[in-house]
Formats: sequence, C-alpha cells, structure tokens
Amino acid sequence: MTLELADGILGWCAVVLCLIWLVPTYIIYQRYFHPLAKFPGEFAASITDFKKASYFWSLSIDKKILSLHEKYGPVVRIAPNELSFWDPEALSAIFKSGGRAMVKSSFFDGFTTFDPNLFGNRNEEIHALRRRQMAHSFSTASLISMEEIFDRHVMQMREKLDRYAKSGEKLNLKKIIAFYAYDVLGELAFDTQFESQAKDDESNLPPINDHIFLGCLYGSLPSLLPYSMKLSGFLPIPWLQTLNRSRQSIRNTVARCVSTMFGETLENDEKKSNTLLSQLMKAKDPETGKKLTVTEISSEAFGFLVAGSHTTSGTLTLLFYHLLHDSEIYSQVVEEMRRELPLLEQGAYPYTGLEAKLPYTTACMRENFRHTPVFTMPLTRQVMSQGGTVIAGTEVPAGTNVSITNHALHHNPSIWGPDCDEYKPSRWLTDGYAKENLKYLMPFGAGHRMCIGRNIAMANMLKVVTVVLRNYELEAVDKDEPLKVVTVGIGEKEGPLWCRIKKMSC
Repeated sequence: MTLELADGILGWCAVVLCLIWLVPTYIIYQRYFHPLAKFPGEFAASITDFKKASYFWSLSIDKKILSLHEKYGPVVRIAPNELSFWDPEALSAIFKSGGRAMVKSSFFDGFTTFDPNLFGNRNEEIHALRRRQMAHSFSTASLISMEEIFDRHVMQMREKLDRYAKSGEKLNLKKIIAFYAYDVLGELAFDTQFESQAKDDESNLPPINDHIFLGCLYGSLPSLLPYSMKLSGFLPIPWLQTLNRSRQSIRNTVARCVSTMFGETLENDEKKSNTLLSQLMKAKDPETGKKLTVTEISSEAFGFLVAGSHTTSGTLTLLFYHLLHDSEIYSQVVEEMRRELPLLEQGAYPYTGLEAKLPYTTACMRENFRHTPVFTMPLTRQVMSQGGTVIAGTEVPAGTNVSITNHALHHNPSIWGPDCDEYKPSRWLTDGYAKENLKYLMPFGAGHRMCIGRNIAMANMLKVVTVVLRNYELEAVDKDEPLKVVTVGIGEKEGPLWCRIKKMSC
C-alpha cells in the first residue's frame, strides 16, 4: 500500500468517525438540550426542517397540523425551531399585539420574486410604508369605482351559464369560476384582457399552485435560503424545474403588464385610473410623498396575480360545493335571496348593502371560511424580544418561530364546539355567537398584517354568489361526492365540481 493511499484511507476514516460522533451529538442536543426540547412533537420534526417540508409535500398540511395538535396538545414542535399553537388566546399574542416584537419569519422569503411584497416583506417599517402607499387603492371609494369591472365579467360568466342552461349539459362550475376570477383580476389589476372565459382553456390560467408550492418548500428549509432559490434552477430534477418554470412564467406575465402600463400616459387616461396597478404607479406615502419604484410595483403586482384570483376561485368553489351538497342549506339561501333580491336579466347586484340584506348567505360564507379555509400554510412569526415572550401562558425563547394554522384553529372544539367538523351556517346566527367568535375567524389573516385586499375579495365573491343563486337553479351531478381538499399551502377542491343548471323564472 502506498503512503498516499494510506493517507487517503485515514482521511476518510477520520471523516466517517467525525460524522459518527457529530450526528448522534446533534440529535441528542436537539432532543434534550435545545431550548424547544421540552415541547412535544414528532421525532423527525425536532431534528430536521425536512419534516415540515414533508407536510407540504403530502398536499394535506392543514389536516396534518390539526392531527398533531389532537395528538400532542395546544403547543407542538413542528420544526427544530418552530412551535405551532392551537390555543385561541395565542392568536392575539402572535398577530395582534406582537408588532415589531413578532415579525414574519424567513419562511416568507421563499415567495420572493422581484422584491418582497406586502405579503412577504419582513421589514415592519417598509411594510407600514407600503400599506400607507397602497391604502387608497383598496379603500371603499376605490372599490365602488371598480365595481363596473366586476359586473362586466359577471355578464360574460352569465352568458356561458345561459348556454349551459339552454343545452342541459353538465358544467364544471370550478372551471367557470376560475376563468371568471382570473379575467376580473386581469382587468382590475392591470387593465389587461386575459380572455380566459372566452378561450375556455385551462392552460390559459397561470400556474399559481406551482409558485405557492415552491415557496412553501423553500420557506420550510430556512437553513438553505437563499442558496436553494438561486441554485435550484440548475439542478437536473424534473419536478423542480417545472416549478421554477411556472414561477418564471408568472413573473413574465407580471413584468409584461407592468411594462405596458408604464408605456402609457396614465395622467390623461381616466379609464385606466381605476386599475390597481395604475393607482400603485400614482401612489404616494401621505407622510413623505415617496412613490414606489418599478421593482416595488412589479412585486406588488405579482402579489395581486397570485392572491387575487386563486384564493377567490378556490373559496367560491368550496362554498358552492357545500351548498349544492346540502339541500336544506341550499333552499334557505335561495329563499332568502328571492325575498331580498329581484331577478336580473343581466349584470350583477350592487355590492353596497348586499351583505346586510342577506344574513343567512353571509353565515354560509363565514362558515365556509371557517370549515374549509383555503389559506392553509402556517402563518409563521419570529419572536424578536431578547428575553423571549409568553404566548397563551407558554414561555417561548427568543428567536423561536411560532405559528397558527387556519384549519387547525377553525377546527378547535374549545372554540367552535363538538360539531366543529360539521358545515353548519346556523351557528353564526345564534345570539352573540358572531360577536364572540369572529375574532377567531381569520380567512384574511389577523392584526396589522391582515390581507389588504379583503374588501375586494368579499365584493367579488358576494357578486358571484348572489347572481348565480338568485338567477339560476343548480343541482350537483353527484350529490354523494365526498369533499377532498388538496393544498400546496393554498387549498382547493380536488377535481371538478360538476352540476346542472336552469334559469329561474321568478
């Protein structure tokens, strides 16, 4: 044996011995000496972030987190440095009173494309500035000025529904809603006609699921950021290449829309002044007069595209599923609408005052938010206080990531009762129930990070629900079809929603 070969063998032996010593030492530390060692959870979750990534990979992280809390209790360690809370009192501590002492974690870095946008920005000062700059664009006054855009695309949807009603063919309501939501978003945000309803081609829809899934996988592995995002495009892994191409496709769509808008003179174009993008281009910080840069505008526009259409269509599809698979609930909704709303030959109902007229319909929408929330990823924050903090009576060390998952919170029997797994709109009509429990309903997040577009989303959904259920009779093709929700961090009904439709005569 040569001296060089012997040295090589000895070197490898040293590496192996070092690993044999380091790996058990690391595991023992994580399990018994780490600041979070006292908290229960799965073994793998205490030693590697890949366990949390596997929850996303399962496409059922919502049910997985709930099952962990049912097994281990109100506080569960779901990653080496992350605790998931189930206690309703944790909601206020994490999202409403935390402020700069409880900032968004590095999980949200996984969603960055241009620059961090309002959804993913971890800098509290920049986030506050951006909300001031964008506040007018999402105000009630702006919403009213945008209403004609909703109505125009509702009319297109109605034309398609009329054709199905006349032919008697079954229709995939999930697909029709997705096309509508994307077209509304295109004009509302960019003054662009995506024409999804006219093309009737699902390949025209942006691959938003891929972008969300990629962001959740990146974000679940914080020790690999930002290198994972920079290098993953070069790895010869087919599924990873597909996800990266999908993200780039959405990025290209946004960049094209922004470039087009910047190439036009907005000041003299009243029509375009109603779009979210044009208002962003004009937006100023009321305190400093500062405007957004092109990159900042592109980042926020990316957020419009991802959040504005996909969550709306997913929520509406699930709502229609619940209504069409319970004849009693469906009948009560239709009866309420017949009392309060006239038949419309075309267009949609004005949004102002609509919710107040329809308490049972509103209860159905709230129960859909509760029972089947589409935003299923853990809403993760990082404890910034040097001495740590106390959350729902639990001492949490500084630097710890803490989270609450909508689905788990919305299925906590200590809040909602033993029938929490049942879709039951009437619970919201019980005296005092809504006042007491609305604070635990968080379809749009909570606290100062609550979704800035929630009013637009609610208006959009109410318009669709009222037009469809007041002017058409719907029937599920398979009334016994079980509901299965799949989620990449944002959930949706698996498969189509087949139904038949007829026009109402009175």
